[in-house]
Amino acid sequence: MTASVRAFFALPLPAAAIEVLSATREHARPFVTSLSPRFTTAEQMHVTLAFLGDIAPPVSLELERVAAALAGRHPPFTAKLSRLTSFGGPERARVLIVEVETDSPTLTALASELESAAAELGVPRQERAFRPHVTLARFKHPGSVQALLSQVELAPLQLEFSELRLVASTLTPSGSQYRVIAAHALGTSPPPA
Repeated sequence: MTASVRAFFALPLPAAAIEVLSATREHARPFVTSLSPRFTTAEQMHVTLAFLGDIAPPVSLELERVAAALAGRHPPFTAKLSRLTSFGGPERARVLIVEVETDSPTLTALASELESAAAELGVPRQERAFRPHVTLARFKHPGSVQALLSQVELAPLQLEFSELRLVASTLTPSGSQYRVIAAHALGTSPPPA
């Protein structure tokens, strides 16, 4: 029997966004060394829509079908990298993030529908409200990022999201490694079965 996989639904980022985020991460580096950061690599950058945890192979297949159907119902949309901030607040930051903002209802609708569909398949719902973001670093020792937030500016950038992915995550000593299980273009209905 095939083992379960740790998985999540995500929106991949365009190359221009990864460049801006990588530059922001490098500017942030000297400000957070005392917090023992683990920085996100360019390959790990994405917007998580729904974290699924460990899922069994039959559930994974159903989630692939869910992704195809929901991607087909939602059009591509634009958003922007809005601001550098943190989870835990500026004085006790646990995670350094860049928030993503959009006027399109697609982002929150897609996240909500994916989570609801996963819950119907027995996947536990997340306790935190959806807050679209890209993670830049996680801190082993939470602490102040006030100096960082006041001195490092995020280059403004508009993004276009056009693909939904179901991604497997394998935890390793050097960080998470991702493998795309399924990818579906937004606004493109899947072929009939």
